[in-house]
Amino acid sequence: MISTTAELEELIDGTVSIPTIPTVLTEITNIFNSPDGSAKDAAHVIEKDAAIATRVLRLVNSPFYGLKNPVSNINLACSILGLKAIKNLVVQATVLQTFGSSPAVRGFDANWLWDHSFKTAVACKMIAERSPANAGMQKDDAYTCGLIHDIGKLILIDSQSDRFGESLELSKSKKLPLAKAEAEVFGFNHAHVGGLLANRWKLAANVQAAVMYHHSPATNAEDWARGFLVKAGNTFAHAAATREGGYRGDVCDDDSMLALGLTPEQTAEIRAAVAEASMTG
Repeated sequence: MISTTAELEELIDGTVSIPTIPTVLTEITNIFNSPDGSAKDAAHVIEKDAAIATRVLRLVNSPFYGLKNPVSNINLACSILGLKAIKNLVVQATVLQTFGSSPAVRGFDANWLWDHSFKTAVACKMIAERSPANAGMQKDDAYTCGLIHDIGKLILIDSQSDRFGESLELSKSKKLPLAKAEAEVFGFNHAHVGGLLANRWKLAANVQAAVMYHHSPATNAEDWARGFLVKAGNTFAHAAATREGGYRGDVCDDDSMLALGLTPEQTAEIRAAVAEASMTG
């Protein structure tokens, strides 16, 4: 039993390698935290990294941002979005760039995971907009939480593919949610790993908590609620899946989902949007 955060962090660091924060994200974070930081400053940083710039433009032109006209200029994109949204976009873009390819693990479909993560992001964003139990989470932060909530799985695969495969087999043979199987094999789960990455990458405190606690209870009500928002988004995404991703998900039961305080119409709206959401479409 892990009793302290320091002990958990030490165990994770002794097992996996957490990627260092990308330079472009460090620079954007510094601009975001500076009282003199501007969208123009952010555009100069993003323009230096062609791969990140391309991903930012793809994301800003996605249905999530609902812009009426396509944007092809980084300066214009940044001026439209503002620093808060820019930071979240760069987080998303750097995550996709850093973890775009992982070693193959038998029975695990990484493409399915990315699609699932996108579906979860859409669900989390809509919950944040509609639920009175949104833990004060803004839609951009909620979207980011959903997109990176399973990033710990890819870190586990990169560092410990054999043991991650063991977790998959345990999940299937014992009919356990993968997070619980990981805890048996590693002593922690992918949410703990993802939460540590969010901390090391200096993401917002509410994002760190939401990722860290979406499979295990937090010690305070606010962080518990943030984790629950992501677990609920994850539940919508698993329900919308048209095929298996190679593991059993840890999802909320119907009674727990009632805690979101959504109307039947809102629930149906989220279900429809998540079912339609596709990373490849």
